[in-house]
Amino acid sequence: MTKFRVAPYLAGMVLVGLGVALAVTNPSEAAYKDYAARRITQQLQEKECIKLDESYRDLCKLLDRPQGQALLQRLVADHTERQNYLLFSLYQTNFSTENMLPSFLSGFLSLPQISYQTETVGLFGQFQTYRVEQQR
Repeated sequence: MTKFRVAPYLAGMVLVGLGVALAVTNPSEAAYKDYAARRITQQLQEKECIKLDESYRDLCKLLDRPQGQALLQRLVADHTERQNYLLFSLYQTNFSTENMLPSFLSGFLSLPQISYQTETVGLFGQFQTYRVEQQR
């Protein structure tokens, strides 16, 4: 008879423990910027850079450098909406090469038009991108 009385308390403790674990391990925005910059670099190098002519491929090589990653992190920060639900976070990022050049340079230089929208969930200290859509 006492087994049935303990079970609800045990289940409640497990749920509270899981909730605390989720809340404590909800990744930060800074961690997301780093993750997203690496994912964007990977996506561009695997899907977009191979389509470009030689002059633009050299620009793709800059993405692996610290300066390129810093630029991508800044773009991610400026074009990401985070919904923090305490236990996990949802991120929606709109990445476009239009945003890479400062406005005063856009008249002198041009980049190929590449645009993606991504949705990512962050929980247990990890990120999982569940939607990547190329914008036309």
